[in-house]
Amino acid sequence: MPTSSPQRPVVAIRVFVADAQDRILLLRRANSEYGEGQWCLPGGKLDYGDTPEGTVAKELGEETGLGAKDVEFLFYQNSPPPQPGQMHCVNLYFRCTAVGAITLNEESSAFVWVTLEEALGYKPVFGAEPAIRRVIEQGKVSASTGRGK
Repeated sequence: MPTSSPQRPVVAIRVFVADAQDRILLLRRANSEYGEGQWCLPGGKLDYGDTPEGTVAKELGEETGLGAKDVEFLFYQNSPPPQPGQMHCVNLYFRCTAVGAITLNEESSAFVWVTLEEALGYKPVFGAEPAIRRVIEQGKVSASTGRGK
């Protein structure tokens, strides 16, 4: 009998959090084995029994102290492992509007609000660059403006 279970993709939730100026939130990763010191969209792994929409609110709250309103699913993205044995993610992208003020937890060392175009200059990890390009093409920035609907 095999001693280890087969590798399976991880479902990850990634969030385009918009402020009143239609900027998005990027976080600088800290205290992590994945993406240490690099920029990323807020989000995390979908836990067994949780819903993707619930994970948006949970991860955003845990990472930033923000609330999420007008949560909307955008698209999924397959992110195969860059090398055999590394993590394979299926990213579910959402957008929402931020509610409240930011208080970072230990997973992040800094945050920045930037336009979609500016976000590309931060070289965000976890498949975010092609996702940001897709959002730019679709014109979907924030749930509050309805742009792109």
